[in-house]
Formats: sequence, structure tokens, C-alpha cells
Amino acid sequence: MTQGTEQFRRYGREGGRRRAEGMAPAARRTVARRAAAARWIRRRFGAPSFEALGLPGGEAVDAGLADLAAERVTTESLAVSIAAPRLRREGVPIGPALEDPERRLFGLLQDTEGDLAHARYNAWLRQLVSFADACRPVRVDRGAR
Repeated sequence: MTQGTEQFRRYGREGGRRRAEGMAPAARRTVARRAAAARWIRRRFGAPSFEALGLPGGEAVDAGLADLAAERVTTESLAVSIAAPRLRREGVPIGPALEDPERRLFGLLQDTEGDLAHARYNAWLRQLVSFADACRPVRVDRGAR
């Protein structure tokens, strides 16, 4: 490693520490969780995000993971929470899932979609199944579990 590279890394760490000192603890936790998830995705799948891989529903899963890291209740975070066991088996880094995500997602969709809530709920489930099915072939570390 060259001296310039080491100096760049040292400045980066110092800047990150200074930036973190000015953040609220909850914001610091959120940033740390998102960074850890991005590192995990890059190591397991070879890309910084699922959207970058072009997986079906990748943008929704990325948004759901970000919302879970920030402890926000959104359609995406509830959908990812429903599929958490399957997604974990496929290597997706998911922290603690939200409580009772099935009922909460349907309720949220009823509020926003009205009579179409059931169709939208099933569409979310189908999208997550397609995403999980597409994860296995693109994993870089398929042999290691």
C-alpha cells in the first residue's frame, strides 16, 4: 500500500469520526447499519446494492433495508419484514424485522389503495418471491454459508 493511500484512509477515518460526533445517536446507528449492509451486499453479491444488480424488486428491497435500518415503518420495510426469513436464507443482510408485518402492511395498503389493497398486497409478495428466487444465482459466495 502506498503512503498516499494510507494517508487517504487515515483522513477518511478521521473525517468520519468527526462527522459521527456531530450526529444524534439514532442517526449514527442508522448510518452504521446501512454501511454494514452495503459492505455485506458487496461481499456476498459483488455490487453495492440490489438495484445495481438489476434484480426484480431490487430497488424496493434496498429501500426496505434502508427503512428498517432507520426504524421507519413503510410499505417497503413491512414487505421486507414479511420476507425476512427467506431473504436471510438467500444471504440478504436483514436486522430485526418489524412486528406483525402482514397485518400492518395490509392495513397500510387499505389506507392508501382502498379496494385494491388485496391485489397490491399479493403483488408485493410476488415481487419479493421473484427477488428471493433471483438472489441465489447471483451470489458470489454460493458455496460459503
